[in-house]
Amino acid sequence: MLRRKVTEAEEAASAPEEAEPALEESTPEAPDQAEEAAPEPAEETVPDPVEEAATTAEEAAPDEPKPLPEPGPMAHHSPEPQTPAERLTAQQRKDFLKERRANSKRQRAADKAQRKAEKKAAKAARKAARKGGPEGGPLDLDPYAPITPERPADSPPGSPGASIAAAATEPPVDPPKPDKAEHPPVQLPPIHPPGTPSRRTAALIGGIDLGGTKIAAAVLDPDHKVIAYRRRPTPDRGGPADVMRAMAATIQEAALDAGTEAHRLLAVGVGSPGSVDPETGEVSAADNLPDWSGRFRLAQALSEEIGTGVKVGNDVQVGTRAEFELGAGAPYSSLLGVFWGTGVGGGIILDGQPWLGRGRAGEIGHTLVRRGGAKGLNGLNGTVEAYAGRKAMEEKALREVKKGRKTKLFKLMKKHDKTHLTSAIWQRALDDGDELAEDLLNRAVGALSAGIASAVNLLDVEAVVIGGGLGVRFADTLVPQIIDGMDRYLLNKDNPPAIKVAALGDEGGVIGASLLVGDAFEANQAPSA
Repeated sequence: MLRRKVTEAEEAASAPEEAEPALEESTPEAPDQAEEAAPEPAEETVPDPVEEAATTAEEAAPDEPKPLPEPGPMAHHSPEPQTPAERLTAQQRKDFLKERRANSKRQRAADKAQRKAEKKAAKAARKAARKGGPEGGPLDLDPYAPITPERPADSPPGSPGASIAAAATEPPVDPPKPDKAEHPPVQLPPIHPPGTPSRRTAALIGGIDLGGTKIAAAVLDPDHKVIAYRRRPTPDRGGPADVMRAMAATIQEAALDAGTEAHRLLAVGVGSPGSVDPETGEVSAADNLPDWSGRFRLAQALSEEIGTGVKVGNDVQVGTRAEFELGAGAPYSSLLGVFWGTGVGGGIILDGQPWLGRGRAGEIGHTLVRRGGAKGLNGLNGTVEAYAGRKAMEEKALREVKKGRKTKLFKLMKKHDKTHLTSAIWQRALDDGDELAEDLLNRAVGALSAGIASAVNLLDVEAVVIGGGLGVRFADTLVPQIIDGMDRYLLNKDNPPAIKVAALGDEGGVIGASLLVGDAFEANQAPSA
């Protein structure tokens, strides 16, 4: 069982490197003796590595030699616009930058107001739950065997044994949902600012990691090194279109930090939850995203919003690929990635290649560990995710609080201005000796041990990489317990796979997403602009 005090793991912090703004090459002016300038070459969709602008002059062959004129004063090029058209373009550019700063300021204010409203609504919901909840009953913590004592056959109604059994057989009561404040629309600056060409700039690509609680976006160089990194909370209402617009705002902010703009990136890769069609970029069954019912063409919608190409893959699969190519899985040819966070997702590498199946391979979170067990948020009960997913654990904690169970989890959430029980909140609760947090994490560890061992028995991979917000957070405390718990379920106990913790940390998702469009560097030779 879990120790009462756990040393807080240091949260992986990524300090994005600042990229120097690209400098555009100026076109040399034609000499004074030139009578005619060659027309500028037509702009291509994908420009050459170096833009060249040439001017030609027709020289008349003199019949007789003429004395050379005296040299005049040297002309100095002025950096200021010289023509009315150039001045107009510069003014438009200034107006655009001013508008962009104003939009950013309004967006920050809107985000702050939203967090404040959600915090107030959550407080009201918790207060209502404390007032109206029934008296507490026992908590079924073991995913494999019930621990609630049954009422003896000779126990009369109303006895302590009868009341315990009755409480255990009552169906779980869903917590009341708080009234949520109106979600302000995401404000985006213009995708194509006035007076600027729509061509691509330096060889930079984007990566977006779409999760149930956060959207992370980054601009990366050809070696998939992060240059600029931004993140914001995932909208908790509004549907796929609102999530897509928040993704566009996040990648735009990261691009501005990198000295460019989203529409000038060569391409953007996206790692998304759910079932992904890699050909069309269509996403469905994204259960951890708000109101994501049916199918949504995420690649097409996001491409139209930001003005550059977009390719979409499953978030856990691209994260597994990143660890396989650049992280902890590099020494192996077969790999199982397990990402423990809002849900529990998996990715598979076999013989050095990602295995996607028909689009949903690797869904280890939906592995059954107890028939008729814990209630799953997607209708599948008794699965690994129903016990270990952060979102399912939070729902279970709310139900137990309503039954009268004491916990510091939601007080810590309020204190640190969070709208969900993040991995850091779970860590702090453990440090404070919170019994409910320990109990829920213990049963999560048991479910993960059984699920991962079952997948290893099926695939017989060389290594398992455990990542995700909770996986990285508890790398030194709970992950060793998961490994120890696997031993009882493994068939090949004498030769178990290597178990590693994800080495890329929080940036693994955006790096993996960028690998989806890494081939753009070979097909496109972008100039340094």
